[in-house]
Amino acid sequence: MARTWIGAGGWGYFAGGLDSYARAFRFAEVNATFYRHVSDATARRWRASVPDDFTFAVKVHREVTHQAHLRPTAGARAAMARDSRVARILRAPFLILETPGSLRLGEAELDGLREFAAMVPDGSRLGLEARAHVQGPLPPPVRRAFEDLGVLDVVDLSRAAPRTEDDTVYTRVFGKGAHNLYELDDEELRGIDRARGDAKTVAYAFHGVRMYKDAARFLTFRRTGSFPPATGSVGLASLAEVLAPDVRFPTDRDLLLRDHGWKVVDATVHRRAHASAYLERLPDGEFRSLVGVLEALTAGGTGARP
Repeated sequence: MARTWIGAGGWGYFAGGLDSYARAFRFAEVNATFYRHVSDATARRWRASVPDDFTFAVKVHREVTHQAHLRPTAGARAAMARDSRVARILRAPFLILETPGSLRLGEAELDGLREFAAMVPDGSRLGLEARAHVQGPLPPPVRRAFEDLGVLDVVDLSRAAPRTEDDTVYTRVFGKGAHNLYELDDEELRGIDRARGDAKTVAYAFHGVRMYKDAARFLTFRRTGSFPPATGSVGLASLAEVLAPDVRFPTDRDLLLRDHGWKVVDATVHRRAHASAYLERLPDGEFRSLVGVLEALTAGGTGARP
């Protein structure tokens, strides 16, 4: 039976906290465990505060990945044991490691990975987002270790497909922007859905500045086949809606593209696109107001559709 979990990287920025979050989603990646040690009592409180069908994933503490660099030091083993216990309490099917972009996985790191994999509780899968190896195929020793140990190759499906054979996929979705500044448009969300391939179980953990909105739109698409609107209007009015809260004037075309081009607008009732599709058509020069931006686009013939 196919299973799909859709949610975000925690509920810390969700209005109303975990209780409200659990009414909107049935899956969350716990990122608090990466930054601090979570007590058993806190994990039990989380588990008791959500419906029985709510699913957690646990991100392993940075002591293991960013301080010990996957070496099985005493501190790293203790951190892994604590997070494995939290995963057991939460009934989490996934424990996720994220290694830094500077850490390439060699023989010593893979030996450590084997030790940590042996600590994963029954009922959980270990996944590893190897940020030093995001480009191209995994090095053969890494791929073999993943497959031998049953470690999931955690990737961002908006950028790449998993590089190991497995009927389970775990993806941490950030999109293609810098510093997590990105919002996914309709075509990108469709691409993420296609990228699951023939996997029977897929967990989508959305991250980034608009993670709740991205996750909600993707969840609606998976349920209905259609995307909900991103704003309350279309065309240039939609662009004005997404720019108005935080655009600073005076500004110019390049600054608008850099700071706001990643946002999603309703190009039409049936299609979402990035604001860059409009903003890239602006002429050079300074703009002193939102009205001036919209007037320049109208004069340039952009109209309602990018």
